[in-house]
Amino acid sequence: MTHENTMIRDLSKKVGALVASFLLITPLMPSSVHGDFFEDEIGVLEFTEQDLENTLADVMTEDGFLLKPALNTTEGDRSGFSDIFAYTVKPGDSISSIASQFGLKKETVLMENDLWNANKVRTGMVLNILPVDGISHLVKKSDTIDKVAKKYKIEKEVLMKQNQLEEGDELLADTRLIIPGGKKSISAPSYNSAPSSAVASYSGPKTGRLLWPVSKGAQITQGFRRGHYALDIANRAKGPIYASAAGRVVKASYGWNGGYGNYVIIDHGNGMQTLYAHNEKLYVSKGQYVEAGQTVAWMGRSGRVYGVTGIHLHYEVRINGVKYNPMQFF
Repeated sequence: MTHENTMIRDLSKKVGALVASFLLITPLMPSSVHGDFFEDEIGVLEFTEQDLENTLADVMTEDGFLLKPALNTTEGDRSGFSDIFAYTVKPGDSISSIASQFGLKKETVLMENDLWNANKVRTGMVLNILPVDGISHLVKKSDTIDKVAKKYKIEKEVLMKQNQLEEGDELLADTRLIIPGGKKSISAPSYNSAPSSAVASYSGPKTGRLLWPVSKGAQITQGFRRGHYALDIANRAKGPIYASAAGRVVKASYGWNGGYGNYVIIDHGNGMQTLYAHNEKLYVSKGQYVEAGQTVAWMGRSGRVYGVTGIHLHYEVRINGVKYNPMQFF
């Protein structure tokens, strides 16, 4: 057998093993990997052997064992998970069933939403759901990592790991930090009134406020769902990214940025922020005021994306640090 034939045979075996591994681990992959690479709906997947090896490396230990992503299960180590999302109560839901669904203690749902009486949840109520047991902290302008850690008597390193922070990071006002294991008192139930929490009577933010952030030709390749609290809007031709509403840029950063890649965050006031990630270029800077419809970036595939089909906008809508389904706002 010639040297060339041997090389072809070895490469075929390697690729075959990688594909077999891919078929095995697809159901176990974190949703960010699914949405940014494998669940593309625009066309036939195009990927290289290196892409597949990179993906396998993300979900395997150094010893080659498959990891079970905690985002898709109620088990596992959730340190480093920092997403808080809005959950709309469905018929038949109770505090206990909601807590069980997301692998949380009943007390966590009660504390985070300031609910007085666990039996008084109503269909259509919007509850904040944490990724771990504890509470959240709404960041104020004067807050620092040290101040927050001291306030809740939590180790600084634990706070930083849970919220994917690094030493020297500046905290953004009106975002939320997860306080794992944190506690706060629950008010005694009042039997003469409904729960006083704003969340308990809040049916969600008003619709029709935001502009679509991309040009015609782009398609939604992944919607808002458990483990993916955003929209992925893809276009292989790339194109401009538009500000969904007027506001001030509070973040405009190049780099990995926890997988967001080159991204922009715009504060629109009243606690609402929009996030635009995976861009190729940024056209705005921190502190700049932008108008609705102004070009703020150019679509790309920076950060945690894979293959040609990874070209897309990762788009989030946050209100007071909680992620809502963006489709409610168009």
